[in-house]
Amino acid sequence: MLERVPSPRPRTPLPHRVPVSAKGERAFPPPLAGSVRTVPFRSRVLRDNPLGDPVVRQEVVYTPPSGETRGKPLLVYLAGFLGAGWNTFVTGQPFGESLVQRVDRLMRHRECPEAVLLAPDCLTTLGGSQYVNSPATGRYEDHVMDELLPWARAKYGTGPVALFGQSSGGFGALHLALQRPGALEAVGSSAGDMSFEYCYLPEFPRAIRHLRSAGGVDRFLRGLLATPPTSLSPSMGFAAALDVVAMSSCYSPVEEEPGAFELPFDPGSGAIRPEVWERWMTFDPCRRLRVEKDVQAFRRLRLLLLNASGQDEWGLDVAAFRFAEEAKRRGLSAEYREYPGGHFDKGPRLEDLVRRLAQTLAGEEGRPSRSRRTRPRAGESS
Repeated sequence: MLERVPSPRPRTPLPHRVPVSAKGERAFPPPLAGSVRTVPFRSRVLRDNPLGDPVVRQEVVYTPPSGETRGKPLLVYLAGFLGAGWNTFVTGQPFGESLVQRVDRLMRHRECPEAVLLAPDCLTTLGGSQYVNSPATGRYEDHVMDELLPWARAKYGTGPVALFGQSSGGFGALHLALQRPGALEAVGSSAGDMSFEYCYLPEFPRAIRHLRSAGGVDRFLRGLLATPPTSLSPSMGFAAALDVVAMSSCYSPVEEEPGAFELPFDPGSGAIRPEVWERWMTFDPCRRLRVEKDVQAFRRLRLLLLNASGQDEWGLDVAAFRFAEEAKRRGLSAEYREYPGGHFDKGPRLEDLVRRLAQTLAGEEGRPSRSRRTRPRAGESS
């Protein structure tokens, strides 16, 4: 006779607990050890700017954990297109770190010297200024160099200055170093706009299509001003059109007509306008390496850093490496570092620039070696 085996009692599931001891800073970032202030700054040089954009700008300043600012390096972060200092300090994704959180962590853990971080607001109605003086947008070079830098040095007693930025901000850092030789000690460009034939030309067909579908440039601009999009993806034709219009206002303004600009192509036929495109190219940092006075301006820097991600959607990794190699041929010391990811995986790239620039300005690092191409540790991301 078979013996009946009783069924095992169902086990009551054990409760789960969050392993709090495993929690790192990125799981829930700690309060800042330093301080962040948003300072309203009334600009004189932006008065009567042709776009009617605000004269009072919200400039963001981070001061280090010690509270001491006198003699500390001044790092000036230039935001990318569609960005400003006040919105680049915001964490953009869960478990991510904003730029200011990264800087605070580096200084809190003494991974880089203390510094003051200034993030200007150079946003325009068209999405950005490229940090240039243009009669179609306003005097943003002068705003940064003649207003904000003297103000920050006087208010905080800071020491040597470095500019760095992402995308359009990387371009801006290089551009201002060339426009104001000797005013800066060091520059960092993360996926900065350069090699314009790589990063801008491929956008032209999408921009032309969208401008045609919008009914022309004037209707496109009226639509932008009346009902701006609530979200904007780089893959959208609207984004390509906006980018080309904004860059035209910076690179090819009509000098005698404030607020007016010329496109580098005929929006009807789609044909390139060589004389306008050539005006754009005079701003290209790679082209400017052919100009001796610009080479001499770069030579005055203690540190010239470039980086990008190897799958940059606008080819700015290729562009930055090209710049570094050409700089080496011209006898300049420039460094290029490549990261995994795409254009917007910028966190680790900016963190590296902050660390290196602060070390150099604080005298903790010597001059860099000749142009070199290195890769970060595996697994680094933004």
